[in-house]
Amino acid sequence: MKVKTATGLIRAYMRLCGFAGWTSFWNTVYVLPGRESDQRLLRHERCHLEQIQRDGRLVFAVKYLWWLLLYGYLDNPYERAARAAEDPPRGHA
Repeated sequence: MKVKTATGLIRAYMRLCGFAGWTSFWNTVYVLPGRESDQRLLRHERCHLEQIQRDGRLVFAVKYLWWLLLYGYLDNPYERAARAAEDPPRGHA
């Protein structure tokens, strides 16, 4: 996983949307300045990368938007899974 500090338009978009991290379709995770070592955030974004790889870019995009309309952001199944991935398994750091 390639992690980059968000700058320019990507940073502006993330701030506008209230995102601390954003996973792109080109296998790069962008994070706001100061969040580069936030393991919880990185696990969340890694889950999105895995979802994109598993479902494919087009299917992921269509399902994400459909679920966003149907369930809203918090109850979007992709977001629910990513939030569940934020905490490491018990017994791991």
